[in-house]
Amino acid sequence: MGSIALADPTQTSRVFRDGIPSSCAGGVPTAAPVAGTYHFDQYSFTNPTGLPACVTVDLDATGCGGTANNSTQINAYSPTFNPAAVSTNLIGKPGFSTIGTGSLGFPIAAGASFVITVHEVVANGGCAAYTFRVNYHTNCRQAGYDRTNDAKADPTYFRPSTGRWEILNSAGGTDSQLFGLSGDIITPGDYTGDGQTDVSTYRPSTNTWYYSTSQTSPQTNVTHVPWGVAGDIPVPGDYDKDGKNDVAVWRPSNGTWYVLRSSNSTLLARNWGANGDTPVTGDYDGDLIGDFGVIRPVGGNHRWFILNSNFGYGFALGCGTATPICGGGVTFGLTTDRPVSGDFDGDLRTDVAVWRPSDGNYYHYRSGTATAGNTPGVTITGAHWGASGDIPQPADYDGDLKTDYAVFRPSDGVWWVNNSLGGSTTAYIWGTPTDQPATSPYRITNP
Repeated sequence: MGSIALADPTQTSRVFRDGIPSSCAGGVPTAAPVAGTYHFDQYSFTNPTGLPACVTVDLDATGCGGTANNSTQINAYSPTFNPAAVSTNLIGKPGFSTIGTGSLGFPIAAGASFVITVHEVVANGGCAAYTFRVNYHTNCRQAGYDRTNDAKADPTYFRPSTGRWEILNSAGGTDSQLFGLSGDIITPGDYTGDGQTDVSTYRPSTNTWYYSTSQTSPQTNVTHVPWGVAGDIPVPGDYDKDGKNDVAVWRPSNGTWYVLRSSNSTLLARNWGANGDTPVTGDYDGDLIGDFGVIRPVGGNHRWFILNSNFGYGFALGCGTATPICGGGVTFGLTTDRPVSGDFDGDLRTDVAVWRPSDGNYYHYRSGTATAGNTPGVTITGAHWGASGDIPQPADYDGDLKTDYAVFRPSDGVWWVNNSLGGSTTAYIWGTPTDQPATSPYRITNP
């Protein structure tokens, strides 16, 4: 914790606030300098984990003051910071300044040193009090249904008639787990924080969540949580950045998200959406926190509305730098398309995406191509992958940190996967026409 005062040292220029926070995917962030002289503090750290780590830095600047003059920015440099050259050695930036809260992320090697700087955005504006926390993450990310935490998604289906989950393990072999009843909605995810996907269902008849805390005996190691009312839609995700899936629902009747935080068992409620919308979960800003998102049918098209958790701003795409909070959303896809959000470009941000049954094509915005000012990324026709009647199941099957195009074909029980690593095709015979595929890390819904 600290404060920025007139007695602090000064830096020449500051990093431009382009609205695009850095993420743990790395790469050199854009760093156009803005002229001026600004007071700053700096803090030195060394990665203590003994492993390559994803570092996230959470800033709380609510103690700085309530005006733009007290706006504060935080950046990361490795191995050192040069106050006369703020673009040199930059490895992480938030994209925004704030008098509230915000995060940035970046990768760091085992044992490597880095510097965190906090500076004023208005010359001599200062900050009465700020705090920030440095977090080190070393576990594999959730690639989809990942039975063994090897960062590769496993073709998985749930058979409602028997309540059995069948998993084709990428690490070798198969697994069969009995968990759930016909009529349950499948909600798999990592509820225990060990990196392995846990079997889970939401039971609309009782508005109760069930998830297993054991990979070997799920039926006898069950946590059940009453959460929701009739008509709610389950939207599991990690909304508090503790590495565990949270029990969560979206309520169409009032457009409100209700999250039971796994970190402290408290309620997070946020109104975002309206009756008739469809929730679309994911981490669209790359801060490792699930974002609230809905799509709305407007004139035959999908209109996407995303509330980014980082800095509390709205949908980044299409927002100019002068108006970072966007209420208008972004039009992408047809109402007959199926939303298939995923990280198709490997920047650890969820991309807006749809799969079109009429032509079997994936279409998506690549978040990694967004430019300064949050103008939209390039519209990508990802691939012709699938046919009418298929069920899309995008996930990272090859472990390269990119979502792969994939479909499950009920007519013959075959999974078709277009691996982004090497461009190869993999086909798995796994399932029957009445099975429910469960691999995608985000819930795939009908339009």
